[in-house]
Amino acid sequence: MAARWLFLSHVLMPSSSLFTIFFLLLSDGVAREASALTRRDFPEGFVFGAGTSAFQVEGAAAEDGRKPSIWDTFTHQAYGSRVNSMMMIGYSAEGANADVAADQYHHFKEDVKLMYDMGLDAYRFSISWPRLVPDGRGEINPKGLEYYNNLINELILHGIQPHVTIYHFDFPQALQDEYGGILSPRFIEDYTAYAEVCFKNFGDRVKHWVTVNEPNIEPIGGYDVGSQPPRRCSYPFGTNCTSGDSSTEPYIVAHHLLLAHASAVSLYRHKYQKIQGGQIGLTLLGWWHEPLTDTPEDAAAAMRMNEFHIGWFMHPLVYGDYPPVMRSRVGSRLPSLTASESQKIRGSFDFIGINHYFVVRVESNNANDQKLRDYYVDADLYGGGGFDKFHPWALVKLLDHLRLKYGNPPVMIHENGDADSPETPGKIDYDDDFRSEFLQGYLEALYLSIRNGSDTRGYFVWSLLDGFEFLFGYSARFGLCGVDFNAKGRTRYVKNSARWYSSFLHDGSERAPAGKIVPFRILQARPRALDHRAPAMAAAAAAAAVLLIAAAASPAAAITKADFPAGFVFGAGTSAYQVEGAFAEDGRKPSIWDTFTHSGYSVGGATGDEDVKLLQELGVDAYRMSIAWPRLIPDGRGAVNPKGVEYYNNIIDELLSHGIQPHVTIYHFDFPQALQDEYNGILSPRFVEDFTAYADVCFKNFGDRVKHWSTVNEPNIEPIGGYDQGILPPRRCSSPFGVLSCDSGNSTTEPYIVAHHLLLAHSSAVSLYREKYQATQGGKIGLTLLGWWYEPGTQAPEDVAAAARMNDFHIGWYMHPLVYGDYPPVMRKNVGSRLPSFTEEESKRILGSYDFVGFNHYIAVYVKADLSKLDKSLRDYMDDAAVTYKQPLLKSNDKPFLFGLKNDFMTSTPWALKKMLNHLQVKYKNPVVMIHENGAAGQPDPSGKNTYDDEFRSQYLQDYIEATLESIRNGSNVRGYFVWSFLDVFEYLFGYQLRFGLYGVDFTSPERTRYQRHSAKWYAGFLHGGELRPVALPVAAAGRAYSHRQHQHKTTIDDSNLEYLTLKPQFSLFAETKSTLADSGLYTMGKEQYSQEPGRSPPKGGRPWTMVGPQKEDDLHWIVQAPVEHIVGNRHDMALWTPNGLLKGLDPSPILGSGGFDLLEDRGLLLTDWWMHTTLHFQTS
Repeated sequence: MAARWLFLSHVLMPSSSLFTIFFLLLSDGVAREASALTRRDFPEGFVFGAGTSAFQVEGAAAEDGRKPSIWDTFTHQAYGSRVNSMMMIGYSAEGANADVAADQYHHFKEDVKLMYDMGLDAYRFSISWPRLVPDGRGEINPKGLEYYNNLINELILHGIQPHVTIYHFDFPQALQDEYGGILSPRFIEDYTAYAEVCFKNFGDRVKHWVTVNEPNIEPIGGYDVGSQPPRRCSYPFGTNCTSGDSSTEPYIVAHHLLLAHASAVSLYRHKYQKIQGGQIGLTLLGWWHEPLTDTPEDAAAAMRMNEFHIGWFMHPLVYGDYPPVMRSRVGSRLPSLTASESQKIRGSFDFIGINHYFVVRVESNNANDQKLRDYYVDADLYGGGGFDKFHPWALVKLLDHLRLKYGNPPVMIHENGDADSPETPGKIDYDDDFRSEFLQGYLEALYLSIRNGSDTRGYFVWSLLDGFEFLFGYSARFGLCGVDFNAKGRTRYVKNSARWYSSFLHDGSERAPAGKIVPFRILQARPRALDHRAPAMAAAAAAAAVLLIAAAASPAAAITKADFPAGFVFGAGTSAYQVEGAFAEDGRKPSIWDTFTHSGYSVGGATGDEDVKLLQELGVDAYRMSIAWPRLIPDGRGAVNPKGVEYYNNIIDELLSHGIQPHVTIYHFDFPQALQDEYNGILSPRFVEDFTAYADVCFKNFGDRVKHWSTVNEPNIEPIGGYDQGILPPRRCSSPFGVLSCDSGNSTTEPYIVAHHLLLAHSSAVSLYREKYQATQGGKIGLTLLGWWYEPGTQAPEDVAAAARMNDFHIGWYMHPLVYGDYPPVMRKNVGSRLPSFTEEESKRILGSYDFVGFNHYIAVYVKADLSKLDKSLRDYMDDAAVTYKQPLLKSNDKPFLFGLKNDFMTSTPWALKKMLNHLQVKYKNPVVMIHENGAAGQPDPSGKNTYDDEFRSQYLQDYIEATLESIRNGSNVRGYFVWSFLDVFEYLFGYQLRFGLYGVDFTSPERTRYQRHSAKWYAGFLHGGELRPVALPVAAAGRAYSHRQHQHKTTIDDSNLEYLTLKPQFSLFAETKSTLADSGLYTMGKEQYSQEPGRSPPKGGRPWTMVGPQKEDDLHWIVQAPVEHIVGNRHDMALWTPNGLLKGLDPSPILGSGGFDLLEDRGLLLTDWWMHTTLHFQTS
């Protein structure tokens, strides 16, 4: 057991459990009755095991040359006190020691037999440093070598992988006496030499090494609180210590542990890894910290504590230095890393081990002025909220945090389990169903995390055996197998939890004993049965046909609007400048965009003169629109235009009369030209006052009916386009940063000033609304950000850091002030004095100035690090972020498009939306979110014809609506989803060359005639209760970057009386007796043909397939006869074609007879996400 129990009594008090939150999180799940998990649901190669550590189970403390560790000394020292009503004699409960413990030293063969019978893949154990090298350095103990060789060989003989920890708390007392142990830098050299003994003697068989166990807790217990050896602390932070300095020593010790780890990894990689073929990492304690209350201070405290706890080691390992918040708060007491040390530490892991048990509730301490400081004062929190042991959602949050913040490292869950205390000392207790329930909950949570993209590769129960649990002695029992500590032979016995785990490992369902446990509920789109009789993927070429159809529209998997939470809002949107037209009518004066477009800075010289009606019934709950500032107040301030008031009153009233909620944006880019001319617009602080006055006009005139206000649209992109790159109005920039030639501007400072003024204006309007209108009008107010998601261009640590940094610059630029009251630390650091500061009053007003946050999300952007940019004397926003990226942002094809883009640059990547929502959930206190824009663009027909067929848009929307629901079920607080856009509109720089509309607009017609596209019919069908399914599935988009880990849907069909399968054009899977496939309309065709000629009839050159079968009465294996040239030899792409269009593109292997497809995930095919009991087999004609 790790040291999580060692000092809890010092910093934490128990609190009530939070089962209410737990079940709320799970309440939308699907009952496990039909879908209990088995180990085969986990990825191939996933490792299941159990663990112990040397000091806790070996015993034989003074046998065969072993010398004392600091824990031997500690447990034998005379001391009397109480911890949680337990008497502490010799610093352990009831004076217990580990002299004999479970006596594995003499019973390891018996224990290996238990592991084998249980079905473990792996056993995690540690090597005792004072057993192998008794004096800490120098002579190796041959008996120690013999013991560990025998244990490792016995494990391998039984097919069990040894996962070995080199150092697990039992530091040699000899080195502690000689130079103060880990507090001395001499420790690094001695530890590295000891690690080499391990590599050299056992590395030919050990393929999984952990350098150090829980280096993020040993420095606290041993050198701050003083509750564990070597008992160093200082007043007032620790008690009963004879020496130490709680303010500095924990950081020094952690620093030395980190350097020792990096040194051992460097040694292993240079000398042993290539030959031995193993992997190496370290294992951290992984508590998850949550705020005790909903106050911003406690939310900040929880985030800060996760940085102090997890980031203390993860940040150096991934980014090469300690977290900025630690650097800021600890100051000079936090050791510095030299350039060479940083280089050695960064990336020094092949995996990260996590020991996870519970949630810690924290509250802010507000003790920043305290002169004497230790680790907890530096973190500025109390731990008085207590800890909760059974909250599997906390593991999900922890793994999400590692995935989002630290580049999704490979993770091994090295410890997870639950303890009980014997009712009477020495009692043998078989009944531990509570432990089975605990393990069930966490295995389900782990499975969910893996489906959501976590790269977790193993799970180890703590512990295999009851053992010596450090401060708690033998009063805490974690074992799957019990140990009779009263028996001289330390008799083992199998508990109920061991039988339960064994059943799971032997492919039984993961379900705890009946009547004992409320089944955990998996979060899935719809109820579906899991069939574990499915054949291996490699066997199912045919499954391709069925899988593709099932992927498109399996009736069991389809979701409807009713699956979303009550009150969830579906809508569509536009903005005033983009659809209203009438730019010079009824008193409206120009905006900066009018000036810009009439100067020729838009594709084709287009202007925004089209008019639009917004009164059509699509079935939406809400319509997102904006108010044109220069229409309502033509000069930007002063007189209100009565015609403007009349227009917006009319449209709002018309919407309400049709039962549609108006969601209104106050400012959506169309800044009044009058104010731009008068004082340079948003660049001037005068903008804040004028914007607030304009917002007041909106609230006063429309707030009795408008209940959803957004102050500003995309304030995190307008400063870049208009004041850095100069590609948007007012076209301000400076050399060498502007894309276009600008007459004036300063790209190094103005973007930050403009963003600052937009944020202040937002908070001023929110303050006005809350103080003057909200109580009587009953509305909500927020702002809307552009929500690109930044991904690393490679998995190099520097690129992972670049993506995290760019997300801070892009999303954190506004979210961090809104949630924490200041700009992100990385922006403060990189931008320096060019980043404006907040006064205390401004910070207070901005903090929490939202009821919701809107996000406009479309794409993922891949970035790479370019730290050389930080060395420039002149830097703009992208230089400050120290990243590079190129357009097109995603995949491309051969069709040219505007500004160097390709026509599919907005390829569907719904995983990016899920990542962004997870990021908001983990980092920004899970705000209420409205997806205010999401959609896909096409291009107009060159001949000017109306474009009705936009199935690609239906597929895109399906992807993102599914992703939204999955995020909600994973805890995201999303309350609404709006398609962009309701109509084709004027798309700014792209004019009318991008068409996002569900409804098309004939811009060649003076009346601007509307027409309904395929996607509008599809969306209307969904909104009226239909299933979430495109009317027809389009060509597969290669950018659909699902992996089967992220999206493992599973399904089956009842084959009891099935004689034939019929593939219907409706893309549903039907089972019909004595049907035929003759009219199913399946064709093959070559690559060029299917990519260039979608249509509703068989394509030119298409060759029909013949469907024959079944092969025999009781079989569901179909033979599909296809033209031989499409299967053999040339590896042509293949397609399934029906009268309604193309289903998917495939790349088959040239295999004769009944064979299989290469299912290529890198082409975005969803085939690997689906498993079917039913298969089809391909045969050449």
